Amino acid sequence: MVTITAAATSLTGCGFHLRGYDVPLRFEVAKTAVIIEDNRLSFPLKLPLTRRLESLGIEVVDGISMIERAANSTANHTSAEQIATIKVDNLRFKRYELVGVLTEIRLVLSADVTYNSYQNGQPVTLTNPIQVERSYQYNEASVSTDDQQGNQIRDWLYDSLARRITDQYVAIDLPKVAPDTRKASALINP
Repeated sequence: MVTITAAATSLTGCGFHLRGYDVPLRFEVAKTAVIIEDNRLSFPLKLPLTRRLESLGIEVVDGISMIERAANSTANHTSAEQIATIKVDNLRFKRYELVGVLTEIRLVLSADVTYNSYQNGQPVTLTNPIQVERSYQYNEASVSTDDQQGNQIRDWLYDSLARRITDQYVAIDLPKVAPDTRKASALINP
């Protein structure tokens, strides 16, 4: 306990500080539409992705209603509000098995994600493939016929993919400003 206290005191005494950004994290677009294929494989991703985006203060709108609003505004010749989109395509699972005394299973969940956002009023589009994976082992002779751990791993993979998508979306909108060197040097040399 004394060692931890001494280490923490020495780090703050030497001028070490965790550094964030000089400006608060604000998204240029207040609303984001999540567009996910309407099938049994893709649908379980929508809830964790929506929850993660909402926890960042982003208002998530349904992708289908966003497309309808854009079509109506163009038909009525009115300006539509800017809405960023996150489109998830080609979501797929791969299962690799290594059979021996124990069976090792590696589950891989991957998707192609397209981010449409705005920076300084200009549209920005970025498409990235994202992949998450997890492996586990079990002895088929000693477990029931249901692969319960595999079902839990699938849920974990959806959550992990939602976290990766959200992290990339935040990284796209991070401020592109150079740090204030006067402020940084004042923190190091008080």
